[in-house]
Amino acid sequence: MAKQMISRRFLRIKFRFGEIEWRDPSTKEFGLYIYVPFCRMSCLYCPFYKVYFNERLREKYLEGVKKEAELRGVNGKAVWTYVGGGTPNLLRPEELRNLLSHLSQFVELGEVGMEGNPFEFTSKYLEKIAVAGVSKISVGVESFQAGALRAVKRAYANEKLIENVVKTARGLGLSVNIDLMVGLPRQSREGCVKDVETIASIGPDQVTIYPYIVIPGVKVDPGMRPRLMFDVIEEGWETLKSYGYGRDSIWVFAKGPRIYDTSKEELVRDYFGLGPSTFSTISDLQTVNPPIELWLRSINNSKRPTFHTRLDEESRAWRIFAHELYKLRLNPDVISKLPRKIRAVFSILRITGHVKGLEVTKKEFI
Repeated sequence: MAKQMISRRFLRIKFRFGEIEWRDPSTKEFGLYIYVPFCRMSCLYCPFYKVYFNERLREKYLEGVKKEAELRGVNGKAVWTYVGGGTPNLLRPEELRNLLSHLSQFVELGEVGMEGNPFEFTSKYLEKIAVAGVSKISVGVESFQAGALRAVKRAYANEKLIENVVKTARGLGLSVNIDLMVGLPRQSREGCVKDVETIASIGPDQVTIYPYIVIPGVKVDPGMRPRLMFDVIEEGWETLKSYGYGRDSIWVFAKGPRIYDTSKEELVRDYFGLGPSTFSTISDLQTVNPPIELWLRSINNSKRPTFHTRLDEESRAWRIFAHELYKLRLNPDVISKLPRKIRAVFSILRITGHVKGLEVTKKEFI
């Protein structure tokens, strides 16, 4: 029910395209998201904007990100910095270091995390990005089931490769997250549980288990019903628990406090998104950058047209409530300040058993 009401609220938000006046964030502390759109192949399960890798376009992109940050007047402290994609580790380590160095001239960078393809995280690459200032990596494994990966045109990374990446990265002081997916076409329940067991035995700092969600951009149907996906995630949680992992949110499981989960932060904190087709939220302003061709042309002409909207107070309150549900443990001080309509939904969730006390129960996932 909560999911339906939150979704319904956000579906009403309409974006317009055009030039806008940029404001400073409501505080001088914010998140910084750098989107790298390049990929060597297009995985059918991925809904994110991407373009095929091109050397010349990569050079233009890097200069564009630097100039965009200056045009936006990004200044202050980045509580988190995340390089996402696409395939961010298609950037050379030297290019990443140069980009971070440029941004650090006017932004105090916090811990820097980046995601990437396991095949690009070689020992030399990891050594160089550690020196460049990266402290966390997230590796997209998705599954060890070859048939499921073929169905979505995803390259197969075997257990030995992932074990080497995790061992090398942790030896360099990098925190490592491994992404798994549940519900891919041709993926079995037993295979998913085995995937979790395999990753748990390798022992990364964090494991994230995503359900397969069909949204615009996804090109194949899931292999499981939603109820079964969440049952499998709960089964995976039991396995991870036996290996010493704790649960931080709906699908993030970690062994320590260095959580790699910008999705949770994006719900409640101001953040700048740099790069084509990336989101930003600054106070009540939400924006989405245009695709790379228009983005580059605009940046080079010192213009900043975007898709944009203003969030009203109710929409912002629903974002906060979504954040509370996502992290599974609700803060009573936060709940007490929400509008009456949302507090009523919270009360119904408790009556129906979806929330017990201030804890989200397994029933909420169904």
